[in-house]
Amino acid sequence: MDLQISHAWRQAAADLRIRVTAPLRLVSENGEAEWFEAHILDFGGPMGTVVSNQDRRLDDLRKRLGYYASNLFPKYRVYARQYFIDALDDWGWFGEPGKVID
Repeated sequence: MDLQISHAWRQAAADLRIRVTAPLRLVSENGEAEWFEAHILDFGGPMGTVVSNQDRRLDDLRKRLGYYASNLFPKYRVYARQYFIDALDDWGWFGEPGKVID
């Protein structure tokens, strides 16, 4: 797990006023736990996006549990506002209709 990505998403949450849990622990159907860098609520799908570093190959767990999965490149280890906004735009808004994020 890449804690720098987790930290950068916590910074994004504070700056962009979005809901993020970082890091996130998911439990599989057989009870095994996996850690992921962040859960970005309201984007990517009804349950949000669970992100990991680009080397992660466990998309299946995230998808099986109903999350949108995204593996991020190293540039997401440091919070750069425009990169994060671009990612959110790519994933799309799935939050409360009519809610505006500044």
